[in-house]
Amino acid sequence: MSKAKILSVVDYVNHLEIMRDFLQNAGFEIEITEDRDKLLPESIKDYDVFLDYTHGGNLTDEQTQSIINFVKKGKALVGIHSAAVDKKSPEYTKLLGGMYSGHSDEAESSVRIIDRGHPITIGIEDFQIVDEIYKLSDYDPSTFKTLIESDVEGETYPVCWVKEYGKGKVTFLSLGHGELAFHNPVFQALVIRMVKWATTI
Repeated sequence: MSKAKILSVVDYVNHLEIMRDFLQNAGFEIEITEDRDKLLPESIKDYDVFLDYTHGGNLTDEQTQSIINFVKKGKALVGIHSAAVDKKSPEYTKLLGGMYSGHSDEAESSVRIIDRGHPITIGIEDFQIVDEIYKLSDYDPSTFKTLIESDVEGETYPVCWVKEYGKGKVTFLSLGHGELAFHNPVFQALVIRMVKWATTI
């Protein structure tokens, strides 16, 4: 079986090298780039997964439609943390499942597993992580399956979810602000499992 190929489009920060290492060690091929035109049909077609770690900016209509078609035809979108920051594309927000609207301070945070039977979370207990917890808007919990949740300022928000779209799969994890989060073994396990789930037929 060939390795799943990941295209990770990012706004680069040094701790992304931690992600490159743990995904490669898990058996995936990964390209990390800041070039959003890699999302266009002639480039994205060569990959199995679009892993989004961008920090907002704009997606063009052509880039948005290319991502939607990519997933609809059977490929995968894995969103990490800032993937939910507004890209001025309501269609992309709808595909991902929700949009960032604020966060807690980066601090020791408690995270709860609410679906312990899913392949992404099985065997993982509630855990602590030094990270931001995102507030979200423009999301409808009935459109995805929430796996993990946490609280910000007395409100509960989903932290990780999954859904199917067309023939493909979408999964999002709002954790992953900085180096401390990327070194957390549970965070790493979740990202690896998200990619595995998203590429499993």
